[in-house]
Amino acid sequence: MVNAPTRYAEALLTGLLGTFGLDVEYVRAEKNTLYHLDDAGKEVPVLDLLGGWGSLMLGHNHPEIVAHAKELLDSGCPVHSQHSAHPVADRVGAVLNTILGREFPGAEPYSVIFANSGAEAVEAAVKHCELDRALRMKSLFEEIEWNAGVALTAVLDGSAALPDDTSLLPGDIPVPATAEDLQALIGAVAAHNLSRAGTGPVFFALERAFHGKLVGSTQFTYNPVFRAPFESLGRAVKFVPPNDAKAFEDIVAEQRVTVLDLQVVDGRVTLVERDFPVVAGLIVEPIQGEGGIYGLTGEFATRIRQICDEVGCPVVIDEIQTGMGRTGAFFASSHIGLLGDYYLLGKSLGGGIGKTSAMLVRQSRYRPEFELVHSSTFAKDGFSTAIALRTLELLEAEDGAAYDRAAERGGRILDMLRELAAEFPDVVADVRGQGLLIGIEFADQSNASSPVIREKARAGLLVFQLGSYLHLAHRIRTGPTASVPNMLRIEPSIYITDEEIDQLRTGLTQVCTILRNQDALPLVHPLTGGQQPPRAEIRNFRPEADDAAAAADGQAGPATRKAGLVSYPLTPAMLREYDPSLADLDDDRLLAYARRSELLRDLPAFAPARFTSPQGTSVDLTVYPLLVTPQQLREYQVSGQTMLIGLDLDRRVRQAKADGCDTVGLGFGLGAVSGHGSALRVPGITVTAGGALAAGSALEAAEGAAAGRFGGLDGLTVAVVGGGGHIGSALGALAARRAARIVLAGSGRPGSAERLRAAEHRIYQEAWTRIAAGGELTGIAAALADEPLIAGWLADGRSGEEPSGAAVAAYLADAHDRNPYVTVAEDLSSLRDAHVVFSAHSSPVPVLDDKHLADEAIVVDLAFFGTGSESAVADSRSGLQYVRGGVLTVQNPGIVPGVVSASVNSGELLAGAAEVITLALSGSGAPTGNGAMTFERVHAIADLAKQHGFGAVSA
Repeated sequence: MVNAPTRYAEALLTGLLGTFGLDVEYVRAEKNTLYHLDDAGKEVPVLDLLGGWGSLMLGHNHPEIVAHAKELLDSGCPVHSQHSAHPVADRVGAVLNTILGREFPGAEPYSVIFANSGAEAVEAAVKHCELDRALRMKSLFEEIEWNAGVALTAVLDGSAALPDDTSLLPGDIPVPATAEDLQALIGAVAAHNLSRAGTGPVFFALERAFHGKLVGSTQFTYNPVFRAPFESLGRAVKFVPPNDAKAFEDIVAEQRVTVLDLQVVDGRVTLVERDFPVVAGLIVEPIQGEGGIYGLTGEFATRIRQICDEVGCPVVIDEIQTGMGRTGAFFASSHIGLLGDYYLLGKSLGGGIGKTSAMLVRQSRYRPEFELVHSSTFAKDGFSTAIALRTLELLEAEDGAAYDRAAERGGRILDMLRELAAEFPDVVADVRGQGLLIGIEFADQSNASSPVIREKARAGLLVFQLGSYLHLAHRIRTGPTASVPNMLRIEPSIYITDEEIDQLRTGLTQVCTILRNQDALPLVHPLTGGQQPPRAEIRNFRPEADDAAAAADGQAGPATRKAGLVSYPLTPAMLREYDPSLADLDDDRLLAYARRSELLRDLPAFAPARFTSPQGTSVDLTVYPLLVTPQQLREYQVSGQTMLIGLDLDRRVRQAKADGCDTVGLGFGLGAVSGHGSALRVPGITVTAGGALAAGSALEAAEGAAAGRFGGLDGLTVAVVGGGGHIGSALGALAARRAARIVLAGSGRPGSAERLRAAEHRIYQEAWTRIAAGGELTGIAAALADEPLIAGWLADGRSGEEPSGAAVAAYLADAHDRNPYVTVAEDLSSLRDAHVVFSAHSSPVPVLDDKHLADEAIVVDLAFFGTGSESAVADSRSGLQYVRGGVLTVQNPGIVPGVVSASVNSGELLAGAAEVITLALSGSGAPTGNGAMTFERVHAIADLAKQHGFGAVSA
């Protein structure tokens, strides 16, 4: 945000949370409750169903764990005593082995390696798998070398015959006829095997998997958002569809690599193939938490165990989130009978206090030398292992009552959610989970009739919006899953009460009602700073079936062309048009929502509106709105941060191109932050800021009003407020062809004077070009032709193309006390002599006052932020005439999105939208979209617009 406080710790993430009102500072926690302070300093309780992303099996600040932690610290127990005995760590290992033996009867002992986090435990397992593979490969090559020596000795002493099978001979090696030939074959076999030795390891993981975000662990995380940017940093992982054993069997077979071995078989030296240990490991979660709460089946577990045993592939079971009793058993894999070679534990192992994790490896696979090549300063520290031991003791107490409670509490929540799904089958797509690892998946809302809901769904942020509502309106804290954007995750501690479950039911019932009725107001209002919503009830904003069918019928058949419009900055009126459910919010609340949503500027594109030309061609116009208000846009301009808006515009234009649009327009105000389209480097697409048709239509409207009041523009003084701007300077030059005097008024901001001088020089340059060309002269050119300077230039044959505007201005400044043709001023009092005043400024608020205007003045309003911004001035004094500029009538208006037409009447369209439609309808015959606004170009586009059914509005 433009004036946001500086943040140093994850500023982007904190800003995103702030967008949804989730940037809360919690000050206290116990069991399933977090507390923050309200504006009065009073504690506000929030039901925490995130549970530290599954780390709080025993809740926040369990009193016995806290007491044990205090006791440890008060006793001066050594935390860091590396390179010494750690009996507490051994006791943790003993308890874990006892649990393994109970849940997997007959399991062999497992050695334990400690780490600091779950992702580090994954990295440790991957390293151990690769060390094990490397040592197996070393043993295989040593065995092959030994076998070759045995074979050669046997041939030399006559106890074995030379090989006679040619099928496996490597390269061009012939069948050996002598002992020397056999030695050559042994060398060729060694070279062949050496070529295989460089084959890298192959790891397997499951689609939808999440195993961390460190350099190594992120390679095993399926979601490309987390993995793709870092793929070059690690070994590629083969992903397998979950619960598809045949797919796993096939992909394992595809990875098979063999080496050759010479063995003595039945008295003959024989070449045989040996499997090379290329497969390093398979890592699985029994229930994919971040992947959407999907569980593995028992059938899949049995088959992958068989396949892995056949090829020597270790099975790494990631129980970082599912373990520690969360699913009703200590190891979730015990529910499906999947015995692992490795187990990974974390999260709740620290009891919500310690930061620790563990990798367990069955001893028949364990490589003790791993302890010499892998270590961590903080792993296995005295404090964390002692906390882990106390946590395990609490979980195991009373014959594992904690596991039974997790199963019972989770069952109660699941029953409640399934009842909710039955009540709202159109809203709840699925309920999944086991124990206290639960997810509720909502139906896809990417085509929702509410634009607010649709936008969040398409951006993958719907659960953030729903979570925001639950937090702010119901004091419930939930969270998303990494790979299912429509799922809310529920992971409370075992101490969740019936009352808290009922609180969750109430909140989710309201969420389902909101989504069913497409009423975005309850979601938006808590983010606006208002205390009480303008209405308590949730209303039905779903479109009637007949309306939807009529809209579909109106778009029958493809259009000739497609065009896009990046819409104008949003006003409260436009937001109400955008989503009718927001109509009850006042302007302040709507603008507060827009400002809070500043980081999420992209709203979803509207459904295309069809425009058909009298020429027989048609265009589908798709509007791509930006969630930025005039005030915000103005702040970006003043602060010099227009690059941020430019990046948004560039992205929207690229999206329009991807959607098939060949022409894209920029709404008023957006051209100024993008070089009027020239700064957008999107090849193969025409970009227009809409200024040419806006200037042309405004001038035509002014001419019509002036004809009625003054008999035309000839001889009048015409003023342009915003005269140094893109459209304002064009209007000044165009009006100078008829008017006797032009007044160019600016804002007084830095750079304004320079822009006004440039606009003045343009008027003189164009006047000289017309004079030099000969023919009938009007306006300022006719008067200027009598100046001695101009007469001298004509006599000298000076070219009309030669730069002359600045020279004319300098001459007039010396020759006249007061410039008779063009006045440049920063003071609006200079407008008092003007007969016609064009309002072409970029201020988000009106700037004209009746004291600035002559008694019979005509005000032509085409301010950048929507027509009507200066309408009040015409009502302030009789005699002033108000004309809407930059507006055209349209014969076939289509279904125009309110964000485009909110400020005009039915059957009318702003010139920026009309210009992009005109250019698209005209195809290759249209002038360049963002070229200079010359007299010829303005009139060319105006003529094309008339041919395609657009007309000037009446004054």
